[in-house]
Amino acid sequence: MVDGKPQYQDNFVTLANRAGFQTWWFSNQGQIGEYDTAIASIAKRADEVQFLKNGDFEANKNTQDEQLLKLTEQVLSVQRTQPQLIVLHLMGSHPQACDRTKGKYTVFVQSKETSCYLYSMTQTDTLLGKLYHQLQNSGESFSMTYFSDHGLAFKERGKEVQYLAHDDKYQQNFQVPFMVLSSDDKAHKVIKARRSANDFLGFFSQWTGDPRRRDYASLPFHL
Repeated sequence: MVDGKPQYQDNFVTLANRAGFQTWWFSNQGQIGEYDTAIASIAKRADEVQFLKNGDFEANKNTQDEQLLKLTEQVLSVQRTQPQLIVLHLMGSHPQACDRTKGKYTVFVQSKETSCYLYSMTQTDTLLGKLYHQLQNSGESFSMTYFSDHGLAFKERGKEVQYLAHDDKYQQNFQVPFMVLSSDDKAHKVIKARRSANDFLGFFSQWTGDPRRRDYASLPFHL
């Protein structure tokens, strides 16, 4: 950020490129539109880019995040000497949630849209598990991080039409999942500290560096 304005040219993809990584960006979000063009401009700085959608994030609602695993499988099936950075930009639980699950849910909670939202989290969890196994099966050392770019807030709460959407009024809108899994992990550790995405590059620099220096609890990107 400079004078409160994002500097899109300074991002983790260009940082990885300069560090000698071969970079891949696979997306199930849009590439053109009010909410898509900025992140797409970052994506297109990667060496290889592929979008499942041709327009904005609402284009072709039938595309599913799991289709991205076919692309990662292709990358991981080839032995490479250059370090690889693979980015998957998911739709996840993005509204409307029933578009993400094709209307499917296992437990009804308050409304159909809320029920689809809960099931969409199960879908993402399953996808991450499959991706982790792909990385394991590659036979290479790896590290994988997952986070959401924003949270959601209930709308029409308690009503039959209850749903979740973007908001910035509540703490839950900013509290998102953030985890790191690595092939050399020896223990599960929960770090109860607040982090800001504005300082993500600091985390990224350390994460992609010497694994012996991965002391995430000490990283200086606090709110």
